[in-house]
Amino acid sequence: FYRLFEAEKCLAAIDEFLVVDLQMRLLVLLVLLPFVGSQKVRMRSTLVCKNGERIEGRCVCNVDYVGRHCEKKKMCDTFRRYSNGTCLGCLEGYTGEYCEEIVCVNGEVDKTGLTCVCKTPYSGLFCTDLDTKDVYRFYNNRAYMLGPLGALCIIPMCGLFYGCERMARKRQVKRVATMLGDQNLTVTKDAVKSLLAEDV
Repeated sequence: FYRLFEAEKCLAAIDEFLVVDLQMRLLVLLVLLPFVGSQKVRMRSTLVCKNGERIEGRCVCNVDYVGRHCEKKKMCDTFRRYSNGTCLGCLEGYTGEYCEEIVCVNGEVDKTGLTCVCKTPYSGLFCTDLDTKDVYRFYNNRAYMLGPLGALCIIPMCGLFYGCERMARKRQVKRVATMLGDQNLTVTKDAVKSLLAEDV
């Protein structure tokens, strides 16, 4: 009998706690509700539409723009559009229903969604460009991290680079000499070399 009495007492205490807890939650909700509403109004009033107008708390974008703030330009390949404004096709490097999403081939889209953050040694708008100096800098840094072993790796690369440059120069001289020979002009290779070496 005593245990039953204790159990009933415990249940009554839990019920009382739940009622008080519910009352506290309602009180907190009633106190905070005006502030939450004013915060939403304040957020709507500070909404910035980059390429459009703010109407009734939201952005209405100009013809060639989309996005919450009208920040993304439609990159359609033609001026023709479907009736809902979507593109018939996208320019190279863009995708999406409105061609507003940039495609980063060797990188990731930044947090704005407008540009790419390229992986090393890639660069360019879509992370597709490989500049020679960036490639060499990338591999030089890799070789530097390897220490003495890296130096052993870089020596053949330097030799390969200079060998390729020399072969390319020889091919260029040969092409120019052949081209001039086709026009019935007799020119020595030394003359072509000196001609190509001059800064114009």
